[in-house]
Amino acid sequence: MPYLSDLHIYPIKSTAGLRLERAFVERAGLAFDRRFVLADTGGRFLTARKHPALLRVRATPWVDGLILSAADCPDLRLSYKQFPTRYQPVQVWDDEVQGQQCSEAADRWFSDYLGLPCQLLYFGAASRRVTALKPDAPVAFADGYPLLLIGQGSLQDLAGRCETPLSMGQFRPNLVIADSEPYAEDHWKRIRIGSLELEFIKPCSRCVMVNLDTQTALANPQQQPLRTLARYRRGEKGQVLFGQNLVPQNEAVLEVGMEVEILELWTPDQAL
Repeated sequence: MPYLSDLHIYPIKSTAGLRLERAFVERAGLAFDRRFVLADTGGRFLTARKHPALLRVRATPWVDGLILSAADCPDLRLSYKQFPTRYQPVQVWDDEVQGQQCSEAADRWFSDYLGLPCQLLYFGAASRRVTALKPDAPVAFADGYPLLLIGQGSLQDLAGRCETPLSMGQFRPNLVIADSEPYAEDHWKRIRIGSLELEFIKPCSRCVMVNLDTQTALANPQQQPLRTLARYRRGEKGQVLFGQNLVPQNEAVLEVGMEVEILELWTPDQAL
């Protein structure tokens, strides 16, 4: 039977992921997942697509905030209690979101690290954003939906087609499912893990970011695995698809090892 084999959060969009054994799922996704974002001075969000060095930044939640760490940089401890109440707009794809300012120290830390002026913003109490296809579903600074799920069997199938080593971390999922057939998740419409019910919304379209080594932040010179995926995982509009975007239907605690119950499948004409 399929089961939850991994849980991951990415506290700051595009920075290193953290593996958890247990996590609380809110309506907007896993607690602490993509609750922070970096923006340039014009209010446009920054990601590892253009700034791969972000992948080498670790943001670790602690009881009252976040600890930032990266090679050759001093650790910086941020406290939610010290965040000012000022908000400013940040453009995340097609959405303009009001992000809460964090601190001048955080802005300096990231500006020094990236070598360009930038600012760290938090999805605070006054921040609002919803998904495109489910306007009643909240989402923070994730690309478009609260959760991303990938089957371990799907990665293994891709690895068998690709001439370079792969890691699940390159695809930045929140939930990894083991003991399912390759791409079984393409056919799932609703599932239950523990007491959490999840609705599948759409496949995840992929970009050059999957070609980045999560340890070195260097791009694969053969443009892998995106080039291989493009040969057999094309959507109707030509996008490269791998993984599935989900929306939680309630709030619950997830633990690695929980079984996955398939509640409903897409009809054949709906599935990828």
